[in-house]
Amino acid sequence: MLEKSDHQFCLMSFNILYGGTHLGQPLEQTAAVIRLAQADIVVVCEQWGNAEPLADLLGFTCHIVVAPPYWQSVAVLSRYPILDTFANGVRLELESRQSACVFGVHLTSTPYQPYQVRDKAYTSNEEILDEARKAREQELVVVLSEIQPLMEAGERVLLCGDFNEPSHLDWTQASAQEGRHFGLEMSWPNSKRVTESGMEDAYRAVFPDVCRHPGYTWTSVPGLGVGGSERAEHEVHDRIDFVYHAGPGLDPISASIIGENNRNADLVVSPFPSDHRAVAVKYQII
Repeated sequence: MLEKSDHQFCLMSFNILYGGTHLGQPLEQTAAVIRLAQADIVVVCEQWGNAEPLADLLGFTCHIVVAPPYWQSVAVLSRYPILDTFANGVRLELESRQSACVFGVHLTSTPYQPYQVRDKAYTSNEEILDEARKAREQELVVVLSEIQPLMEAGERVLLCGDFNEPSHLDWTQASAQEGRHFGLEMSWPNSKRVTESGMEDAYRAVFPDVCRHPGYTWTSVPGLGVGGSERAEHEVHDRIDFVYHAGPGLDPISASIIGENNRNADLVVSPFPSDHRAVAVKYQII
């Protein structure tokens, strides 16, 4: 049986953009984002060989996930010791004799359905959702199949990463009525599959009102063409980087977006080193 404690830790999901130096900034600037959030654990996407040097800057341990689809894109950086490794994650030894399993994913980026919606490259909402399923569903199923037995065994499990797909918790009737997301309500399949598996979206647990707290992580560099639109006015902003959790006593008590300016982020690092804003969640084990 897992013991109860009042231990807190901060978990970050951060796509660092082609190793964290693609925008001409030193890797130290990526480390500054992690330090500002006071993250204890970071799931990094697009590490491209810089995960270990980044962990060294932070004084963290590092595990590189070698499972597809994005070969050696994902890594878990942690100030906690690694007890075990999985195909898509690690088991960490937290304080007070606690443990948690942390998994990372970087799902296929193209076709990116919000751009298809923008370009009216579809005939129905269901066609768009089918495209999303074809692009990413099987990739996610593989990770969830590894997570499910741990959940059933009563372990604490966290899933982070760049899902390259919005959330059904964001494209809601309320947001559509406000004119967000092209005025559409969409049951995006991957977020539904994760939550139906028994995991909770931590950012939405802390900030359930999508209209007041959209939490956009894509993109901090509109119009630069770094994986996105060539013109800023053509960009589609959304929340595609997530932190999910399941298991006994995991209570998300705060969440923040770390980005390029005060208008788009709760915490600011300038110049910001990535085209994705980071999301950080503080948990208390109760």
